[in-house]
Amino acid sequence: MMNVSIPATPANVASGAWQPPATLPRQVPARFRYAIGDRAMFGEMSAIIVDRTATLMGRELYEIEILSASHGRARRAVFGPALKPIFG
Repeated sequence: MMNVSIPATPANVASGAWQPPATLPRQVPARFRYAIGDRAMFGEMSAIIVDRTATLMGRELYEIEILSASHGRARRAVFGPALKPIFG
């Protein structure tokens, strides 16, 4: 079944059947600590940043590729505070 929206007509508006579309809040700008390609530690595992995005609330969300033993999950999505930088 297709998702069909009901157009706003005077009858729908008057009866309360029609609702205006929900709007999303403005996105809070994120300040990323890591760039794509940077190396970081996730727990005891070394990883490389593959992708990054921000949530609506401005939290950093990174997709990482584990370089060491990954326990069957080489790619993971983690929040920024879970990562520690690798220097050197």
